Amino acid sequence: MANPIAIIEGLRNFEDAAGEFIRGGPSTGLPGYVRDGYRERCNQFANLPAWARLLGNGPSGAMDRICTPYWDDNNWDGPIPGVPAIVGGQCAERYEFVATTDRGQGSTGEASSLVANGPITGARVVGSGSPSVTLQINCRGVDLGSCFNSFPPVVAQGWYSYRSGINVAWTTPVISGMNRCAGAGDPCGDSPTGPPQPGPNPPPDPGPIGGPVPTDDPNNPTGPPLIPLPPYQDPIYGPTPIVGPTGPPGNPGDPGGGAPPPPPGDIGSPGSPGDTEDGGETEGEAPEGEVLVGLKIVILASRPKARQYSPGVFRGAGYIYMGVIDNLDQDYGGSMLKSGQFFFAEKENLTHWRVSANNGFNFRVTPYYREVPE
Repeated sequence: MANPIAIIEGLRNFEDAAGEFIRGGPSTGLPGYVRDGYRERCNQFANLPAWARLLGNGPSGAMDRICTPYWDDNNWDGPIPGVPAIVGGQCAERYEFVATTDRGQGSTGEASSLVANGPITGARVVGSGSPSVTLQINCRGVDLGSCFNSFPPVVAQGWYSYRSGINVAWTTPVISGMNRCAGAGDPCGDSPTGPPQPGPNPPPDPGPIGGPVPTDDPNNPTGPPLIPLPPYQDPIYGPTPIVGPTGPPGNPGDPGGGAPPPPPGDIGSPGSPGDTEDGGETEGEAPEGEVLVGLKIVILASRPKARQYSPGVFRGAGYIYMGVIDNLDQDYGGSMLKSGQFFFAEKENLTHWRVSANNGFNFRVTPYYREVPE
């Protein structure tokens, strides 16, 4: 039986070696061409072109790890994860909070105490400042004041203005201090996480690079990302394409290595289901000799007037984690959940899982496991 720990350790060793080669590999000859090609890919990735945003969490993480030593040597930053636009404020009730803006050019922050009907999902600036600019909150009605004397009307979810000005250059408001008017605490979670963003000091953007773009390797989806390099000028044979490594020997599909992959559509067999109960959680692990394929989640109960993207597709209903013991990775598909949805594990050889429901929700979670061929 394949040893998951050994496979993970092999991937880690590969990433460490690749990172050191990109950082300080030879600068001349064929190794220099390969090193410089990887550096170009790292610089492109750090500026998040379209292909980088489409990579799954696994390949994106692998590229970040192998490029980080090179970025660090040059005091550059790689991409940073997206963060929720609003922390808290996702219930259908009244909230008190602070929206802080400034006028640019080193001015101090301008704070406004607001009350709004949730869910509160974002803030923005409309207009260029000449002649007018408007600051807006996405909610169900917004007003200046406090929880005790401000009662904005409950209207449809949308963008509502709270301040306008002439010939100003306000920044997008920073929302802070979110508090429920009805009581302490906020069990309703955060607004959806935004996409990744370039870091504060990215490397110079090389722009489009010749050759195919990095992608998930269809022949080895559980291994490192396939990172093809731009063609290099071979002094004898001319431009020669080079592709990245295919992972440690012994992976299914490698020449002479491992057992054949499972047939298409095989999701293994269901394990024992577990219920989170209202606002609770359930978790489990694969039996000995098996790995986690994914989780099927059925919504048994939802809170009244729960936020939905479309009928039956709930927003911010809970949190899904899959990984190995003591090392669980969050699956952000849980931010948009439909009853009966199946969430596939992002990598092979995962063994543990946990699902947490937000208040008012109760899930039935059925794990699916598959035997590991010997």
